[in-house]
Amino acid sequence: MEVGRATTYIARFGFDSRIEPIRVARRLSVAGEDGYELSGPLGVSRLAWQGGVLYADQAANAWFSPSLPMLAEDEKPRSWHGRLVSMGRVQPASAKLVHKKTKVDIGSRKIDAILATLTLRLPTGTIQLESWYAPGTGLVQQEQRTNGKRLLQLQMVTAPSN
Repeated sequence: MEVGRATTYIARFGFDSRIEPIRVARRLSVAGEDGYELSGPLGVSRLAWQGGVLYADQAANAWFSPSLPMLAEDEKPRSWHGRLVSMGRVQPASAKLVHKKTKVDIGSRKIDAILATLTLRLPTGTIQLESWYAPGTGLVQQEQRTNGKRLLQLQMVTAPSN
């Protein structure tokens, strides 16, 4: 990642869709490691690699304590227990992260990807985040389901650029 780089995604919310740039805004500490803040119209995310695992301590409108595993280079399952803060409300939460190699359609191409599925359990329900990462590119597609309903889909339109 490099500060100033931007990637453009198409964001789909039900019947609505918009083009959304996501930019690497700045370097900062995440989970005690050097990380990055990503920002765009959908919110701010804070990510860092630690020991071969990509962690988030913030994503859009939520904060995690401790930081939440999003992707593991070794593709081994991960478990997480902690707190999620969203809209001023603190909730206990647990999560499971699993991976599988797959292909994903991006535009008119099928590309190799790792599908990282994060299932977050809260007292109010379940959030499932499916993220497709392409080697050398990063996040190419993401879908969020809350209690089984797809609320958001992001798909890369343009690769990272300055």
